[in-house]
Amino acid sequence: MAQSVYLNEWEQKKLYKKMIELNNKLADKGMRGISKESQLVHKIIELSIEKLEVSESGSIILK
Repeated sequence: MAQSVYLNEWEQKKLYKKMIELNNKLADKGMRGISKESQLVHKIIELSIEKLEVSESGSIILK
């Protein structure tokens, strides 16, 4: 299994913006922020992997 994943420019920008947004919310609560994008990617995978399914049309969807 690959140890790295290539993100295109759009994905990188969206991930970075989401990390900043989440870090601002965490800071407002006096909590420690996310220090690396990879931590956010791991959390996204952890929270969503079991929710992936295949739709009737054959598309991969998040339920």
